[in-house]
Amino acid sequence: MANSSIIGKSKKKIIKEFIKNPEIVQAIDSREIDAKKTEKLIGTHIFDYNQNPFTLNNVDTFLTIQVHIPDTYFRSKPFTKPQIEIWIISHERHMKVDNIPKVTQNRNDYISELIDTMLNGRTDFGIGEILCITNIEGSFQQDYAYRKMVFEATDFNQSVCKEE
Repeated sequence: MANSSIIGKSKKKIIKEFIKNPEIVQAIDSREIDAKKTEKLIGTHIFDYNQNPFTLNNVDTFLTIQVHIPDTYFRSKPFTKPQIEIWIISHERHMKVDNIPKVTQNRNDYISELIDTMLNGRTDFGIGEILCITNIEGSFQQDYAYRKMVFEATDFNQSVCKEE
């Protein structure tokens, strides 16, 4: 199996888990999507590509998931280190978590904690544990703040079984 197969599989798995996690759905706090129809968050609040916040018109929060396979690992090594990059992006007027009692963190920090708890240390993405290697925050000009998380996994560079 090609090492790039982990890209689509990982994105699909993460998105499926995000929309099934009531805490993440509540933290996204979509005013347009019914909490019982969480699959509608896909393509509106959860993207499997790096969505540009300036193409959106709503005061919202959205998540993007990208998977990278760094080129340094392709060079005749038995293992590769896929990286799962998750961006949590909120409009500045949506940063306060006012829909969940007792949450005092800003929205991006809170969602980051939920995602870290969900993914860090798991062993079902490739082989070995997935580990959070970066969790940084910043802003897109004046309207959008973000938190970018990067998780690193380990997988085989080439399948151990030859397909015929």
